[in-house]
Amino acid sequence: MFDVRARALAELEHRMALFPRNIDGLLAAATANEEGFGIHATQVRVLEILMKELVQRQRAFLDRLRQDVPDADFADGIDILLFEEMAGAHKVWSIFSRAFAARRNPEIAPQLDAADLVAAECYRLCMGKARNWGLLDADSLREPPLVCLETCPEPMAISREELLGVLCDVGYRFHDLKLPIPLVLLPADHIECTWLLPTLCHEVGHNVDNDLGLSVELRQSLAWDGIAPARQAVWRQWTGEIVADAFGVLLGNAGFAQTIAALLLALGPGKRYQAPAPTSTHPHPRVRVPLIGAMLRWFGIPALDAIATRIERDAQALPALDELTPFLDDVSVVAGVLLGTKLAALGGHGMAELCPHLAADLKQAQKLADYLESGELRPSPDKPSHFPYRLVPVAAQLAVSARSLEPGRLAAIQQRAMAFVSAIPRPPMLDGKARLTAGRAAFYARLAREIHFGGRTE
Repeated sequence: MFDVRARALAELEHRMALFPRNIDGLLAAATANEEGFGIHATQVRVLEILMKELVQRQRAFLDRLRQDVPDADFADGIDILLFEEMAGAHKVWSIFSRAFAARRNPEIAPQLDAADLVAAECYRLCMGKARNWGLLDADSLREPPLVCLETCPEPMAISREELLGVLCDVGYRFHDLKLPIPLVLLPADHIECTWLLPTLCHEVGHNVDNDLGLSVELRQSLAWDGIAPARQAVWRQWTGEIVADAFGVLLGNAGFAQTIAALLLALGPGKRYQAPAPTSTHPHPRVRVPLIGAMLRWFGIPALDAIATRIERDAQALPALDELTPFLDDVSVVAGVLLGTKLAALGGHGMAELCPHLAADLKQAQKLADYLESGELRPSPDKPSHFPYRLVPVAAQLAVSARSLEPGRLAAIQQRAMAFVSAIPRPPMLDGKARLTAGRAAFYARLAREIHFGGRTE
């Protein structure tokens, strides 16, 4: 057995020596700011911290196997090292390295950068409020989400505290793996359709919710006054998604509402929605669209009221389902609960206070929408202040919805939107900071050490 052990240990040592150097190219590209890649520098450094911690853990594991342990213990150790520790580290590296490699492809890098900038701004806006309210200190602020192109049919968020199993191959035992950087999975063609990117406001909302625990408090602690107990249970089942929709309205206002409504109203009459799905985490379109309309109305802004009226009218044209009719009477109550309730998770503030300037946002987005639609009178991208990245997709959606789509019109809106994004002065890093502080580096190292593959505890 000695020769078998010696060979296994030597091969493992060699494989471990190969792994850490894979990140060097990304670090060099970020440091040199090749093709604007420097904007991801802190994210790459966080990934470096994660991978170093995982490799150090592998080496410590290998050192234990070099001791005089029984054959069965040696075999079990090799099994864990190969199929959990090393496979897990390579899977993490694969996910993030592919995401970063895509950003060095000149054909799609500008579009990916635009999506990243939208997601990062949404995340920073909300987490910055949380910090100002004393809920977080500077060294506990996380990296902004990274947008990853996948073959998923619709966007989805994978939060820092969520399991990574959704991204892992069947057979890998990644029960407790948590992410160091939030991910948003985006259908690959969405980056060529800026008017679809208001959905990022919803997906980043999942990340913020996961960090701050809003849906947990809403689900467990609140009485939904005026709603029958049986329906309260269903609303609580939907809480995670309707909280993310509230973030969509706060961050993406009319653009988010119209993007989601256009998709759901097209799908609503189909087989997928012929009956309520009892276990679904999303409300049925016949309920979800009116709920989004009720959230728009909650703010008392005439322009948002008009959009709410339109999408509610269109939703009424969907096939009626008797089981859903009582839920339609609840939407105004639920909208108020979501947006107005003072939450302990927010230090006594309501969700609406995270982004309290919807009227000004909509006015700013509409000016850009007029330019994107006509090509005339472009607003300034940087005066009197930098135009918010998150409002560019909102404006593109408003432009697309302004009138009937003619041949070439979508392409013209996309070209103008991307040119406008490129004219907005870029931040030095996605998180707005110029460097990764020692405190934040220590925080990420601790987060990395808490990762366990295969449900193991040590």
